[in-house]
Amino acid sequence: MKITPFFLMQHLILFIGCMFLNSISNAQKNGIVPLSGLRFFNEGISADGIIVKVDGAQLLSNRIPLNKEVEVELIQPAGFVIDNNKTFFAGAEVLILSPKGDILSKIPNILAANQATGFGAAFQKKFSIKFMVPNTVTKGNFAGQVKIRLYDIKSKSQLRLEMPVTYARPGETVHVSRTAKAIKTNSTAKAVSNGLQVKNMIVNTDTSIKVSPKMAYTSLDISNIEGSSMADIFGGKENFWVYDSELNEVKITDILLKQVRGALENNTVNYTLKIPYKLKAAVAKLYTVRFRWESPDRTQVIDVVVNN
Repeated sequence: MKITPFFLMQHLILFIGCMFLNSISNAQKNGIVPLSGLRFFNEGISADGIIVKVDGAQLLSNRIPLNKEVEVELIQPAGFVIDNNKTFFAGAEVLILSPKGDILSKIPNILAANQATGFGAAFQKKFSIKFMVPNTVTKGNFAGQVKIRLYDIKSKSQLRLEMPVTYARPGETVHVSRTAKAIKTNSTAKAVSNGLQVKNMIVNTDTSIKVSPKMAYTSLDISNIEGSSMADIFGGKENFWVYDSELNEVKITDILLKQVRGALENNTVNYTLKIPYKLKAAVAKLYTVRFRWESPDRTQVIDVVVNN
């Protein structure tokens, strides 16, 4: 076959088109951040990681203090238009909502101080949005939601962040950590532990459970947990949540199943969980399952997010 300039141009256009569509696909990924439960919606702007912090340390839950700065840190944000000076121009709208969704506070651009100068190359590695919830705007609510829309001033790209929050009482300790660690898994699941040493976690789907044979389960086999005991694991608090592809919560009435085993020779615990998330006969689509275990004092945590 004779390769002509026209042929080359056609294939170059097709290649660029495929790359463009692929970038759009990647930019539209949704997800949930372990520990904080923050939901993110990539609509042109994305990040390799998202961490919610208070006093420079990672927040262990969605419980935040009032009248104190909370930081949402984005690791290697991407999707902004970068100019010749390696500068990008970002804005961030911050909304504080009531439990019913009423807007209690709105800041159109909390990054307005940098609107003209933009952000240099260093901010392409780590970029932070800092906000505060004053007790004067909560109107007596003990919970609510914080919504942040990070946007590119030079384009239509944006990243939406939604975090359901509860508010700490005055003087209450808000649990944070500088030592929370990712748990090694056999999948793309995001798993974090704090106050424990967890060697490994195997994630798969189980459709063989007889307790509720119509359901499919997310299986978590968490092995060699050090720093706890069988009694401690049983005494902790467990929760799980299921979300559809748009990260709307799906109510599941079936119960979580678990098995806790101890190894006396090395004083470790193995923790197996079966989390119901859909009917076996349901139309195939993406679900996100989140599981959280925490000790009674809330300092030891295992938090896992799995996409099925």
